[in-house]
Amino acid sequence: MERTTLLRGGHLLTMDDELGELRGDVLIVGDRIEAVAERIDAEADEVLDASRSIVLPGLVDTHVHLWQAPVRGLASGCWGREYFGVVHPLSARFRSSDLYAATFGGAAELLTHGVTTALDFCHSTNSPAHAQAALDALADVGIRVLFGFSFRERPEMTEQGFASFAERVSFLRALHSEWAGHPRVRLAAALNNIDHVTPEAHALEVAAARELGLRATIHSNLQEQVTQADEQGLLGPDLLWVHTGAISDQELLLLRDRGGAIVCTPEIEASQMTVTPVVARALRSGVPVAFGSDAPSVVNGDLLAQLRIGHSLIRMIDAQTEHLQGRSGARTAWSPSVDAPSLLRMATIGSAEILGIADEIGSLTPGKQADIAVAPVGPFGLGGATPAEHLLFHSSGRPLDAVFVGGRALVRHGELVGVDTAEMARGLETAGAWVLGRASDAVWAEIDEATRARYEAGQGRAHI
Repeated sequence: MERTTLLRGGHLLTMDDELGELRGDVLIVGDRIEAVAERIDAEADEVLDASRSIVLPGLVDTHVHLWQAPVRGLASGCWGREYFGVVHPLSARFRSSDLYAATFGGAAELLTHGVTTALDFCHSTNSPAHAQAALDALADVGIRVLFGFSFRERPEMTEQGFASFAERVSFLRALHSEWAGHPRVRLAAALNNIDHVTPEAHALEVAAARELGLRATIHSNLQEQVTQADEQGLLGPDLLWVHTGAISDQELLLLRDRGGAIVCTPEIEASQMTVTPVVARALRSGVPVAFGSDAPSVVNGDLLAQLRIGHSLIRMIDAQTEHLQGRSGARTAWSPSVDAPSLLRMATIGSAEILGIADEIGSLTPGKQADIAVAPVGPFGLGGATPAEHLLFHSSGRPLDAVFVGGRALVRHGELVGVDTAEMARGLETAGAWVLGRASDAVWAEIDEATRARYEAGQGRAHI
C-alpha cells in the first residue's frame, strides 16, 4: 500500500488556474497529489494540521552553484569582478569526495528553504568521477534537480579529467543514458560564456545539448550575446539566459519570438555584479522570467529572500521609469511590474514551464508530483495580508512546517529528515579546508595573483 498524507485546512496557493486559491486540504498518495479540495474526507497514514500554514508547490531555483557550499560566505564582501578571481579558480581544487559533500550540503540547504527543484550549474565537473559524485549526492539528498554538466575546462589543473571536448560530450551522453530512468535527477548542459569560446565552439555545445534533448543554461553579462546566438540560429526555448544585464530591448524581442527565458538572481546582480535586474523589461517584452539564488559563496539558499529583494529592486526600477516619463506613483497596467502572486507564480509553475517539466511539478494539481512546501503563518497571523503577501514579505527565514518531494517528507519544523547533519557538517568542513588550502595535507597554496587577475579579467576563459 502506498503511504498517504493529508494536509488539513491550509491556505492553499495552488498555482493551478482552475483551482485558484482556497482554504482546504491536500491529499498525497505515494509520490503524487491525489486530491485538492475544501474538504477531503479520507483515511490517511498521517494527517498534518495546516490550518495556520500556507501550502504551495515547492519552489524552483533555476540557477545555483551547489559546488560552492563548502566556501559559503567567502565572497560576500567582493565587489564587481573580484568574485571571479576569489571563487572560480577554486572549482579546480575539488576532489570528487569534496564535490559530493558540497552538492549534498548545498542541496540540503535549499530544501530547508522550501526549494524542491533546482538547476545546479556545476563548474566543477572536472572528471567523470566528479560528475558521478555530484549526481550521487543529488540522488541521496532527495531533491528534484537538473544537474548542469559544465563544458568548461580548468587550465590551472595539473591533470585534466577530460582529454577533449569530444570526450566530455561522450561522457555526458553516457551519463544521460545512465540516469534517464531516475525519478528526480536529470541532466542539463551548463554552457561556457559566449565570450569565452569561439562561435564554432559555442555552436558545438548547444548542438551537444540538443542532441540529447537537454535544457541548457548560460551566463550572459555582455552586450549583443543574444544577437550573436540568433545570427548562428541557436536561440530556442531550451536555452536559459542568466543575468542578461546588458541585453537590449531588441534582443528581448528576439527571445520572445525565438524562445528562451531569463533567470534573474537579484541579490547577486545588485550587490556583486553592478547589474540592473531586467525583470520588468523582460516581462513587458513577453519574455518568461525565473529566479535563482546563484552563489552560496555570497548568499544562502533562501529563494523567498531573493524574491523579496527582487520585488524591491524591480519596483525601484519601475519608479525610476515612471519619474523619467513624467509620472509619479500612479498605478497603471504596466507599473508596478510585479507583485507577490506574480513572483511566486514565476518561482513555481512559471519556472517549471521554463524547465519543461510543468506536467510534473509547479502546481498543486491532482496527478502531479507531490512537491510541496508548508510555511507557517506564525503567531501573529495573516493580519491584512493575502497568503501570497504574507509568504513573501513576512515569512522569509522562518523554519518551514514541512517540505515534501515526491510525497516524501524531507523537512519537518525546519529540520532535515533522515540526514545525519553532524556528518554533513563534517563533510563540508573537510571539503572547505582542502579547497581553501587550510588542511595540513592540502597540496595547493593560495591562488597566485596572476591566476586571480586572469579570472577577474576574463572569468577563466575556456580553452576549447
